Amino acid sequence: MLNIHICRDFPKDCITKMDGYFRRNKEKSWFNRQDVKDIIFGIDETIAVKDEYLESPVYGGMSPDYLSSGCKAVIMLAVLDNINIYATRCGDNCVPFILKIAEQKDITITLHHCMNFPDKFDAYLIEPGKYISSMEEFIIEYYKYKHTVERLQL
Repeated sequence: MLNIHICRDFPKDCITKMDGYFRRNKEKSWFNRQDVKDIIFGIDETIAVKDEYLESPVYGGMSPDYLSSGCKAVIMLAVLDNINIYATRCGDNCVPFILKIAEQKDITITLHHCMNFPDKFDAYLIEPGKYISSMEEFIIEYYKYKHTVERLQL
């Protein structure tokens, strides 16, 4: 299940600095997993060859440290448990991978923008405490919650 924080602030457990967290916590075995190879190719068009050696059409041979922030975020969602990723750092090309991971396990993301989800998807919005099943519901709840919070702070 995909759990989404849409709060104004960052929850205490939210990972906002992908690069540093990824660099400190990555393991070379991650890059031999097929799901991680698929994420790297699907998001950054880069091939995970073996361990931490990657082949990019832009950089040539490279370390995973040069992957995009979105790619790093999605990899961490796939391989780590009980983390909250600041998915506003992810491009819309990360969405299919986030949803695929959410079909296999519970994941949590924080959004400060209205991410472009497909027309139909399932998620739980943490702050309003509501299950949704479409992009239309997400947009309505996202902006309704944001507007309510802003009015309360005036």
